[in-house]
Amino acid sequence: MNKVFNEFVYKIFQDQVEKIEEYFFENNIKNYYFYETKEGTFLVLVFEENQENVSLPFNLEFVENRTTTSEDWVKNLITKPFEFIEGVYVDPDHNNVDGKIVIRITPGLAFGTGLHDTTKLSAKFLKKYLRPGMDVLDLGCGSAILSILAKKLGAGRVLGVDNDPLAVEAAKENVERNNVDVEIRQSDLFSNVDGKYDLIVSNIIAEILIEALKDLPKYLKEDGIVILSGIIDSKLPLFKNYNIVEHWRSNEWNALVIKM
Repeated sequence: MNKVFNEFVYKIFQDQVEKIEEYFFENNIKNYYFYETKEGTFLVLVFEENQENVSLPFNLEFVENRTTTSEDWVKNLITKPFEFIEGVYVDPDHNNVDGKIVIRITPGLAFGTGLHDTTKLSAKFLKKYLRPGMDVLDLGCGSAILSILAKKLGAGRVLGVDNDPLAVEAAKENVERNNVDVEIRQSDLFSNVDGKYDLIVSNIIAEILIEALKDLPKYLKEDGIVILSGIIDSKLPLFKNYNIVEHWRSNEWNALVIKM
């Protein structure tokens, strides 16, 4: 489905990218992407057709309002494969990267890009802890990049859920693009989740992760593994009472492996 979207484009300074991403992540804003040209760096806010722009706490130079489609993103944003994590490539143009795991997704698109530190940390832990045949739940799946990676790493059942209907639509398109058996559902945390899982991965903000941990044991198999990412340094103490098996950090972002 080639849906039409409304985009608001801003020219920004390169050193604003990290601050903007941090603000968006902490406020669970997913409908954006960045791109660069010889004219500079740009931020694009993406909304459903006819939806109006929102105000942001940044001094940004407005460039234009335009309509676009998901096909435009695929064609225009990134034109060659890049290494997401070691041995795993994101390939927006559906080219082949011999001998590697390839995820066919559009980086820079809203709902999860493969470029953010939190996504990379999650993916690295998935690659380390996932064993063939494991059932995996991706809680807050966004673009489904982690769900798709889990399946390509050999997972059994994979369920990806997100509370944002636009994210769910993008995730379903990416699953189809990768020709993998991954189920995507709209769900507010566990409200539309069934079954139990060997591994649950969640890359969302710390406060929501803490809320999710209250119900998470109901959906985790015995000796199951929990991978949590999206935890900025200042929120790390919220997790001090959990059984943290491993902790990785990249810039100001943290990811944890927890045993319940």
